[in-house]
Amino acid sequence: MRALLVTDSPEPSGVGEHMLTLAAALAAEGVSAELAFPHHPAGRRLAERALAQGIAARTVGGCWRKAIAATGADLVHVHAGIGWEGHGLTAAARAAGAAVIRTEHLPWLLTDPRQVAEYAAASDHVDAVIAVSAAAGEGWRRAARRMPGPRLPVTAVANGIAPLPLPRSKGKGAAPVILCVGRFTAQKLHCTLLLALARLHKAGLPARLQLVGSGPLQTRLERLAGRLDLTGAVEFLGRRDDVPRLMAQADLLALPSAFEGLPLVLLEAMAADLPIVATRIGPSVEALGADHPWLVPPRRSRDLAEALRDALDNPERRAITARRQASRFAERFTAGRMAADTARIYRAALRHRTGDRMDRLRLGFIGAGGIAHRHFGVLETMPDVAVVAVTDPDAGRVEDAARRMGARTYPDHESMLAEEELDAVYICVPPFAHGPAERACIARGLPFFVEKPITLDLDLAEEIAAEVAAAGLITAVGYHWRYLDTMDEARAHLAQNPAHLMQGFWIDQTPPPEWWWREDRSGGQVVEQATHIIDAARFLAGDVTDVFGLASHRERGDFPGLTVPTATAATLRFASGAVANLASTCLLRWNHRVGLHVFSDAMALEITDHDLMVDVGQGRPVRRAEGDPVWREDRDFVEAVMGRQNRIRCDYAEALETHRVALAITRSAQAGALVKMEGLRADPQPIFRSSVA
Repeated sequence: MRALLVTDSPEPSGVGEHMLTLAAALAAEGVSAELAFPHHPAGRRLAERALAQGIAARTVGGCWRKAIAATGADLVHVHAGIGWEGHGLTAAARAAGAAVIRTEHLPWLLTDPRQVAEYAAASDHVDAVIAVSAAAGEGWRRAARRMPGPRLPVTAVANGIAPLPLPRSKGKGAAPVILCVGRFTAQKLHCTLLLALARLHKAGLPARLQLVGSGPLQTRLERLAGRLDLTGAVEFLGRRDDVPRLMAQADLLALPSAFEGLPLVLLEAMAADLPIVATRIGPSVEALGADHPWLVPPRRSRDLAEALRDALDNPERRAITARRQASRFAERFTAGRMAADTARIYRAALRHRTGDRMDRLRLGFIGAGGIAHRHFGVLETMPDVAVVAVTDPDAGRVEDAARRMGARTYPDHESMLAEEELDAVYICVPPFAHGPAERACIARGLPFFVEKPITLDLDLAEEIAAEVAAAGLITAVGYHWRYLDTMDEARAHLAQNPAHLMQGFWIDQTPPPEWWWREDRSGGQVVEQATHIIDAARFLAGDVTDVFGLASHRERGDFPGLTVPTATAATLRFASGAVANLASTCLLRWNHRVGLHVFSDAMALEITDHDLMVDVGQGRPVRRAEGDPVWREDRDFVEAVMGRQNRIRCDYAEALETHRVALAITRSAQAGALVKMEGLRADPQPIFRSSVA
């Protein structure tokens, strides 16, 4: 694969360093990378450094379109220091017929309507967007929802570096040294750092400050240092090529920025065992961890001074913190990890590009039971989808699935994900088996569809949801009732006449799999089956605030070892003011009633998974549901993964809210106490806000 990494930033600084590191590390991933920079002093310096490292590089002073076309690259990776940069590069790359990736190095900073419109138009030339931190990625995703056109997948690939650690060389007895590296711009808040240093001196701690960098605010900062009587304590070192050596001699790194993408100097300090005092902004917290001892609000010189003093007064704590930082760096922020994640995005973009659209979507299945075959029946009708790999612990089932779909079989999901080039994965496993498959997909940046319930372990589900959000992955969960056309009709009826009382039912038989009979394997009927009714109620009435449940158990000779409750009743209160009752039992030998009844002012609705009755006092007309809701949910997932409009009605985060309620019913029944839910919304129609961009 031949990739061109390019920027038109007039002052690349950190962007350029990132490009150099990425280009060198991509070689191990089979990517031949060339660099291109603007033809000005900073760009020429970067190109010279690249050539000295054996990396092909050039500067461009004329027409970017001709320069990009002349490289013959398969893929062009545009690096934008800020949102209004790089638009001409993406158009030139698309004109050359290359796949186009764009990395955003800062959070969303565009507010001018004209610039937002230009960004939206330029996005038509881009196959995927990379953000250099999860926090930056979330900012771009929120902004993208407000822009016209299809939503691009935004994936967080955290910055990584290849450090050159030097042994610590701090002299004993010398005044403590605080190092700060960054351009002298308003973003970096050097003024706050100088004010904090003045507070330290006033308190009797004569620390020295070394400022590495240059920029438009240097003269202003020099004057401020003079007014604060800090001239002898502050060194303006200019641009330096020996930052690792300076780090080895310093006591602390200070990063007082107002905002960042994911600053490389912070990673360098983590790798160099240099303790860090930083502002509590998303990317710094992401790098250092929320429990890092020295995180302070931006623009608060008193708080910054207190954190610096605490760090300088506690050498043992500094040493412990430095070790934790180094461990966190090695686990998450190496250049090799960054290159591997980036190369996966490259391969997916190249595989999908045929003219201006994606080609066939390649899917893998983890689990080949009955619900997987339900999806097979849908997916085999889609000409732009291919199920190419299947794994399941049951050899007979996996062979049947492979024959049906023309797929390769694998003994486990690890080997399948390692050997197959997949675009997305379906996870169709029992409730107790969730976790490893989802995490393996997250580690590889693969979108995934999960069949409910998402897991039995709420803490695990919370962790997966956070990791999905950090990775910016597309996910979907199989709450297919949301895709019934009758549910859309019910929502339309309730939009102006909201639900006030609901009654849900799951009155059914006991399923045959023995794992279902055990509460520690299935979670019980409410968690494994009636969760559809809970989700439908949330879809119509918003979030639940209070839960009270009761359950009973009856021994059954024909189901030995049955531990799930055989009957459950629950009362729910919603943030909208609605209340609901839920009844479930698995005592019957047949399906008796599964559905949701909804009552509002002078209207009653009865909803099942196959029909809708609307009673407004003029009879009880029943309408059959039309179309296949599973086809609709699968198609929405496929469209989103292909980079088209994202209309997924239940992603992992949304499914987690339903799962919280199901588990709260179980917890309430066990404890005999009311359970109050937290962090919920009163919006009776919460989903469509995020599915219409």
